[in-house]
Amino acid sequence: MIPFMQNSIAQEIIQNKLIERNNPTSINSAGMYRNPIYDIRTQQEQAGELDPSARFPNPLMNTLTPPASDEDDGSSETVNCDEQFPGEGRIYDPVLKACVLPKSDSDNDDDDTEFDREKAMYQQMLKDPDTPFGASNILDDYVTQGLGEGTFLKFDPSVNRLGSGSLNPYLQGGGMILDALFGMPQRRQNTFNQAVNTLEDLGYGQSVGNNLFQVYTPNQYFKSVASNMVNPTGNQFTIAEAVQKVIDDERKNKFYDTATGTTGSTTSTGGSPIAEDLGGSLLYTDRLTTQDSQGNITGRDDNAYRAEIARNIERNKRNNPYGVSGFSMNVGGTGMAGFTRGR
Repeated sequence: MIPFMQNSIAQEIIQNKLIERNNPTSINSAGMYRNPIYDIRTQQEQAGELDPSARFPNPLMNTLTPPASDEDDGSSETVNCDEQFPGEGRIYDPVLKACVLPKSDSDNDDDDTEFDREKAMYQQMLKDPDTPFGASNILDDYVTQGLGEGTFLKFDPSVNRLGSGSLNPYLQGGGMILDALFGMPQRRQNTFNQAVNTLEDLGYGQSVGNNLFQVYTPNQYFKSVASNMVNPTGNQFTIAEAVQKVIDDERKNKFYDTATGTTGSTTSTGGSPIAEDLGGSLLYTDRLTTQDSQGNITGRDDNAYRAEIARNIERNKRNNPYGVSGFSMNVGGTGMAGFTRGR
C-alpha cells in the first residue's frame, strides 16, 4: 500500500524498496548478504577463493612489485664532486643523489648540549627581586642622582621599555605603544618595588623621599647595625665590639697588615698579597681593597671589611631560627674572635 499524499518520485522510491525487500537481489547462494553494487567477497566467491557462507573476505596481500632499485647501478662511482664543486669538499649522497657538504659536529651543538642546571639557576637568581643578589641586579638599571652618601635609585618607566634600545623611531614608537598596551610599565614598577623592599628589609638602605631609595655605603651600613647585639642570649656584646675584636686580633697576631695589604702568621710579618678582590659587584657592597691609579691593590679598605663582617653576623642571625649568629669572641679557646659557622 502506498502512503497517502506522496508525490510520484517518492512513491517510486518506496515501491522499489518494497519490491527489493520481497525479492532481494543482494543475497548470495548461501543466503549471505552481499553489496549488489560492489563487494570484494562476491569477487572472491566468483574466483573460487571464498566460501559463499563466509561473513568476511580473505585478507588482501600486497602483490605489487617494487620498482627496481638503482642504488647499485654504479652511478655513485661516476660522480666526481670535486670536479663539479672544486674546493668545496662536497661528497656524493646516494640517497639524495647529489653532491652535499659533509655534516660538521657543530651542527648538532644545540641539540647535544646537556641542560646546564647551574646556569639555569643563576639566570633565575638574576631575575628574582626577593633575593639580595637578584634585587641588586634589577636595581642596577635605576641608579640616579641624589644628595649625600650612598647610591640612589628611582623608578623610570622608560627603562627596559620595548624598543627603547633601538635607533629606529618607528620601532621606538611601536614599542612604546605595545609596552603600554600590555601593561609592562606597571609590571616593571612592581618588580622595582619588590627589589627595593628586599634591600630595605635587609637593612641595606632606606627611602629618602621624592621616590628615591638610598643604598647605604659600607660605612653607613656598619653604623646602622653597630649597636645591635651579636646574639640574643648568653655573653652579650655588640656588632661593633665583635668587629673591633677581629681587627685587633689580626693586628696583634700579624694575620693582616692593613698598610701593605698582605697576610701573614704569628711568626712572620710577610705573606702573599691579595690576588683578586671580588667585592663591590653588588649595589650594597664595596671593594675590600684600596687600589692605585693603575688598579694595583695597595691595601685593605677597613670600612668595607668592617661592613662585611657585620653583614655576615646579621645574615647568620636571620637564617638561624633562634637568631644566633655563630660568632664567638673566643673561638675554640684560642682567645681570638671569629665565626664558628655560616661565614
